[in-house]
Amino acid sequence: MTWLTRRIGAPIILWYVCLWKMTRKIKEISGPQDAAGGIIKRQADCAILRGQTQIRTAKDLYEYANSFLTQPRSHCKRRIFRYAETIHRDNRLSFKPVPSIRSLHQVRASRDSAKGLINISELSCFCVNCCHHMYDQCSNSIKTGGYTEWEMKREYRADAQENEENEQVSLQELVSVGQLVALYTDDDEEEYYMLKVEKSMETLRIDTTDSWGSLLPAGTPVFRGLYYNKTNSPFQYRLVNRKAVVPAASVVYICSEVTANNVIRITEETHLNVLECINEIKC
Repeated sequence: MTWLTRRIGAPIILWYVCLWKMTRKIKEISGPQDAAGGIIKRQADCAILRGQTQIRTAKDLYEYANSFLTQPRSHCKRRIFRYAETIHRDNRLSFKPVPSIRSLHQVRASRDSAKGLINISELSCFCVNCCHHMYDQCSNSIKTGGYTEWEMKREYRADAQENEENEQVSLQELVSVGQLVALYTDDDEEEYYMLKVEKSMETLRIDTTDSWGSLLPAGTPVFRGLYYNKTNSPFQYRLVNRKAVVPAASVVYICSEVTANNVIRITEETHLNVLECINEIKC
């Protein structure tokens, strides 16, 4: 210390010591008080901007804080979400863009706008006749060059799109040869029948009776196949070698996860799915 005093002088050393002590004290007192002061200032600024109060002096600030900022407040914000199964959005691009569309300055509807025709021009005109929609009597037609008729082309056929949306594939059309299907039945002793499909869906030309004695009239869409009988094991079935003809409308479930072997076993989940489909038909 003696060496520093001799070199730079005692006053400068004392000034640095005082500055260091002041900086240390500022760091010690800084903390939650600064945050509280910032909150008060921010609330006061918001109140002034909203026109709720006028603060011109320190006393006004104290009175405002004492009146409105002494009671604790809490905010709870939440968002409520609602689930919608389907949302109708008609944002498809119906027409193809016009070539060199950036160079066009004026587009107007044609008299045959119902046919998808529009009139386009690379120059705009604001003469009296054009402002009154009398485009055929344009005063500057020699300069603007008139209008060119353009046919707007659809990106898809409207009727085809509507047909695609309205078409619904029936369950019977999804059945293929060799699959295992569950059939609706009125038998009180059975919940449903199981059938192995051997032929694709067909429409009977004449009245037909199968090996089980079932009579089906002509004109009925049917499937031909073999029935399964239940065994003593739960959810197990054995194939019966007797031809069956069943109405196509009686198919309620396609067991696509089960291979139609001579002996089959379905899962409990498949069983419950079949019962659910039958309940929907009864309801």
